[in-house]
Amino acid sequence: MKKALIASLSAGVILLILSLGLSYLAISVMPGLMEEYFSPVFRSSGKVDWMFYVHPFIVSFALKWFWERYKDQFTGPFVLRAIEVALVYGIVAMVPVLWLTFSAIDVSLQMTLTWLGYGVLQAFVAGLIFAKLNP
Repeated sequence: MKKALIASLSAGVILLILSLGLSYLAISVMPGLMEEYFSPVFRSSGKVDWMFYVHPFIVSFALKWFWERYKDQFTGPFVLRAIEVALVYGIVAMVPVLWLTFSAIDVSLQMTLTWLGYGVLQAFVAGLIFAKLNP
């Protein structure tokens, strides 16, 4: 239990740092796409900004549960196992919810695809951590 908690919290901290870094990178690399975040579709009050900082921990705990349940299904070197976790997460969790988001909210396909890539990257990084700390 302690090992799982340490792995989950470690993944959460690393995913938070990754999230912040990617946010700043996206602003400089894709300024046009980042302008879309100023659309009225998104909240601008700042009252729920804390959710951005909690999200990596929610993802890491959810992926840790998934890892513990299915880690025997993923074989090979730890990088390959992390890739498999990321692809499964992307296909099973991200694609359906992003399909609904894209069809119900006025967001561009480019933004939706960057969310998919971001989610798969998060799962890959968490998979690397879990494969190393708790194979």
